[in-house]
Order: sequence, then structure tokens, then C-alpha cells
Amino acid sequence: MFWQYVVREIPALPRGTWRGRRLTVPTVLLGGERDNVIRPSMPAGGGKGHADDLTVRIVPGAGHFLPRESPTPSPRR
Repeated sequence: MFWQYVVREIPALPRGTWRGRRLTVPTVLLGGERDNVIRPSMPAGGGKGHADDLTVRIVPGAGHFLPRESPTPSPRR
């Protein structure tokens, strides 16, 4: 599944495939505190302009690969 994202979705971003689209379902975006790919500060401002109901959760002490780096749920913040 990961490679399908890399091969199809990432190249679609510069082409503007998703420009003008909105997430209309409640969405939770999980990110690691030490993520080098998706910085915790990135979705806080820009992401909310593209979703009707977006919640951003940052996992303390984790990087980009959350299931491997933080397999147990952390307390809600």
C-alpha cells in the first residue's frame, strides 16, 4: 500500500490533482514529534483550510513511522 501512495499520489501533488478539493469527513492526522518528513507545525495552519473537521494529534517522542516507533497508544493531549 505504501508504494501505491509513492507511485501514484506523490506525483499527483505538483500537478494539482487535489487542488480545490476538501475533506468533508471527520479526519484525524497523526504525526510524530520528531517526524522529518511531515513536520508537526505543517498541518496546523494549512491543513485546516482543506478539511471541514480536522484534528491534528502529535505523538511525543516518535518520528515518521508511528506503528514501529510508538506501537502503544499514548494518552490523549
